Amino acid sequence: MNVVHFSSVRTDIINSLKRRMLIPIIGSGFTRGCASLRGMVPSGEDYRAYMISSIEKHQCMTTEDKEYLNSEPFSGVSSAYREIVPRQTRLNYLRDNFTHVTLEEYKTKFLSLDWPYIYTLNIDDGIERNSAFNTVVYSNRSVQSGIFDENKCVIKLHGDIGEILTYDDAVSEVFDQKQYVVSLQTNASLLSRLTHDYQYQNLLYVGCSLSDEIDILFASNTTYSVGTARYFCTASSPSYFEQMKLKKYGITHCIVFDSYEDIYECVCDAANEAGQIGLSDIERYKSFSFKRIDSEFDYNKAYLFYGKSMINRDRTISVPYFFISRDVTASILANINSHAMQFVWGSGCSGKTYIAIDIVLRTRDRDVFVFESKDSLSDTALEMLIDRGNCLLVADNGSLTINQIEYLIKADARLLSKHVHVIVMSNKNNRDISGLIRLMEMKNVVSPNYFPETQINNRFSNAEIEHLNPLLVEATLGVFSPDKTIIDNIIEASAKLLEKNRFSNIVPHYSNVRMLASLVALAIEQKVYSSRMIDYDIANELYSQQHATEPLIEQENTWEFETSASNNSAFKYVINAEYWLNNQLDTFAKRHQNHDVIISAFRHIISRIVLIHGKPNLMYGEKYSQYKPYILFDNINKIFRSQGLPLARSIYDNLNDLLSNDPNYMHQRAKCYIKSAKQEKLQDEKIRFLEKAYRDASVACSSFKQRFEESKNDKIPISIAHVEYTMALILCHLCKLEGYAKSKTNTMALTLLHGALKSPYNSYDFIKNDSYNYGNAVFNLIATLISDKTLIAEQAWPLLEEVVKIIMM
Repeated sequence: MNVVHFSSVRTDIINSLKRRMLIPIIGSGFTRGCASLRGMVPSGEDYRAYMISSIEKHQCMTTEDKEYLNSEPFSGVSSAYREIVPRQTRLNYLRDNFTHVTLEEYKTKFLSLDWPYIYTLNIDDGIERNSAFNTVVYSNRSVQSGIFDENKCVIKLHGDIGEILTYDDAVSEVFDQKQYVVSLQTNASLLSRLTHDYQYQNLLYVGCSLSDEIDILFASNTTYSVGTARYFCTASSPSYFEQMKLKKYGITHCIVFDSYEDIYECVCDAANEAGQIGLSDIERYKSFSFKRIDSEFDYNKAYLFYGKSMINRDRTISVPYFFISRDVTASILANINSHAMQFVWGSGCSGKTYIAIDIVLRTRDRDVFVFESKDSLSDTALEMLIDRGNCLLVADNGSLTINQIEYLIKADARLLSKHVHVIVMSNKNNRDISGLIRLMEMKNVVSPNYFPETQINNRFSNAEIEHLNPLLVEATLGVFSPDKTIIDNIIEASAKLLEKNRFSNIVPHYSNVRMLASLVALAIEQKVYSSRMIDYDIANELYSQQHATEPLIEQENTWEFETSASNNSAFKYVINAEYWLNNQLDTFAKRHQNHDVIISAFRHIISRIVLIHGKPNLMYGEKYSQYKPYILFDNINKIFRSQGLPLARSIYDNLNDLLSNDPNYMHQRAKCYIKSAKQEKLQDEKIRFLEKAYRDASVACSSFKQRFEESKNDKIPISIAHVEYTMALILCHLCKLEGYAKSKTNTMALTLLHGALKSPYNSYDFIKNDSYNYGNAVFNLIATLISDKTLIAEQAWPLLEEVVKIIMM
C-alpha cells in the first residue's frame, strides 16, 4: 500500500477514467454536514453519538452498560438502537436529517462525471437529488443488468431513505455487517457485480471512514486481482496503524489531498483531460497491416488444424500460406457500394472467417473493422462507428446482439448516407436473424429481398480445390477433396499426418466440474468476460486453463468499445483455436465415464445464470438470452460430434427442473430427439424418440402462443412458426416410418406443414437444406400424398394442392 499525492497517480486515474474503468464508492463523509429537511446530514460519529444518547433516554443503564456501549463500533451501537428506540422516533430522525439533502457545487460537479454507476454506503438522498444518478438500486433486490445501460444508477449498499420512510416492511436498511452479508446473500446478481468490481475494477473511495464503512464492504470480498487499484482519498496523512488497516482491506493507494474539496476538484480536472486526449479504441481497432505466412508446415498447421485466429491482438492479420479467395467473395464485394447491409450464411465450418479476411484484404477505399465472435460491440460504440462514416463493418453475428442487428436494419437509410456498410456473417441455422429479416419485411421496414443474402457452401468447388491443393501440398498439409466437407477434409488431413505438432501436447484441465464448465463456456461463447466469469463462478478455473494452454486460450484486456455500464469487464478470456478446443472436449467425452462431469458442467453454468437472473417464466422470455447458447442443440452437437446425441439428451434431461418453463428449451430438446431418431436402428426406438420430440414441440408451441396472447410481442410469431414447422417435420418422419399407413397422422402432418409453409418465417428453400429434414421427409410426404390422395382425409385435399403450389413457386 502506497501513501501518495494525487500527482503520482494522476496519469493512471486519467487512463482509468478514459476507459471507464474507475468506479466511485461514496461514504458518509460525502454528505456529512450538508443541509437537509430539518437539520443536516450527520457524520458516522455524529449519528453514533445520537444513537447512544437516544438509547440512554429509552433504557435505564448502569455505568458499566454505558462504558460498554461507548466502546462499541457503529454497527454494534446501531443494533442496540434498533432494538431499544421506538420505530417512529427513529423514522423522524431519519426524515429530518437524511432527506432533501443539498450538496456543494464541487460535489455536484464530481457527480456530473460519466461514471459507469456509483456505489454509496449512504442512505440519504444527496446523490439522486443532485445528479443524474437517480435510479436507485437496492442491495437486497434482484436487478436487471440492462438497467445500468439504460439509466444512471446509484447502488445503495446500506439502504435507501426513500424506501425506509415509504414502506412499513422496508428491508433495505443496512447498518451492521450481519445485515450487509444477509442482504447480499439474497441478491446474487448484485453480489456478482460487487464481487467482480471489487476484484477486477479500479475503485475510488471518497468520503469513506476507516472504521465500519470499509469493514462492511470488505466482508464479502477478500481477494483482489493483480493490476487493479483501490484508491482511498483523504485529506490527512494516515498513521502507521491506519496504513496497516488500509492495507488489510486491499487499498493499494492512499491519496493524500490538501483538502477535502481538493479531492473532487482534482478528480474532475483529470476527467476533463481524459475526455480530450488520445485515439479511441475504435480507431486502434482498424485492421491495417497483413503478414503472409511462408510455406513452412510449422507456421501453418495451427491455422488449418485448430482454427487459430488470423487476427492478432496488435491488429495485424496473419494470412496462412494456403489462404485462397472463395468464389462467392466477388459477389459480396460487389454488394458493398449498392447496399448498406448484407448477410452471409454458412455452417459452423464453412470458411466464413476466411471470407471475412478476404474481404478485408480486397477492400481499399474505406476503413475496415472486423469483429470476431470473441468480440462484442456496445450500443455506444456501434453509434460511434455509424457517426464516423465511410467504413466497412464485418461482424460475426456472435459479436452483435439481435437487438443491434434490428437497429442496423432500421437504420438502413442512415447507413447509406454515412457510407457505412455492414456485413453480418452468420451460422445458417440462426433462424433468429432470418426471422427478424422477414418480420422487418412484413412491417414494411424494408422491401422483400432487399438485403443481399449469400450462402457459403461447406465444400470447396472444383475451381477452389484447384487453387487450394497446390498450396496445401507445398506446405505439406495434405490434399482436400471437393466431395468432402471442409471439416471432414481437415480431420482426414490431420489424421494422415505422422508428425505431431506442438499443439497436440497442449491439454486443458479436466479435474473437476468447474474446470469443465470453464472449457464449455469458452467453447460455447468463444469469449468469457471477467464479469461473466464471476457470474459463472469459474474465475480461478479460467486462470488455470489459460496458463495450461496458452496461446490457445489467452487473457486479453477488453477494448473500450466492448464495455458498458452493464458489462464493465476489465478483461476477457478468449479461445484462439476453436477446432482444437472442440476436439479436446469431444475426445474427453468419448470415455463414457466422463459424461457425468460434462453434464454437471452445463448444469453448473445454467444454475449460476438462474441464480443471478432468475428462473424462466412461462409467460415471458426475457431471461432466455442469458442461457440461450448453452441449450441450442446445434451448439452442443458441434462440440461433442462423436458423442453428441446421447450426451446431449442427458444434458437436456439434467436441466429440465431449471428450464422446463421455457418453450425455447423444449423446442431445442425436441430437435435433439429428432436427430436421435435418425441415429437409432430399431424402428420402435425411432418412433419413441419422435413421439417425445412431438410432445416437447407441442408444449413449446402452446407456451409460445400463450406468451403472444399475454404480451403481443411481434417477435413471438417467429418462434411459433419455427416450432410449428418442427411439429410438421416430426410427423413427416413418423408418417414415413409407418409407411403412410395412418390417415389421421398423414392428415395432421399435412395440415401442420401447410400452416408452417404459409408463414413468412418459414420457406421451402430452408426446408430442403435443413439437416433435421433428413431423408427429405417433407418432400416424401408431399410426393406420396400426391400419388394417392386417399391417404389423407378428403377435407385436406385442398391443403395438399396449396402446399404443392407453395413448393413449386
